[in-house]
Amino acid sequence: MPLQLLKKLNYQYEVTTGLYMLEAWEKYLVNGVVCAGFSLLAYTAISSLPTQGMNFISQVSSYAAA
Repeated sequence: MPLQLLKKLNYQYEVTTGLYMLEAWEKYLVNGVVCAGFSLLAYTAISSLPTQGMNFISQVSSYAAA
């Protein structure tokens, strides 16, 4: 059952993004770019989100105190 779900999700991904029209090497290239983008986004979120969150909280608290 889980294998069928993964196949369905893969099919939906390929049809939605238009990857079904590409050759295998082109799919690998596009998926590599997508994975690199998501990994950079995750790294940025993990590394800077705590600092940005604390700055936001301190600014909100200073506005609330005024």
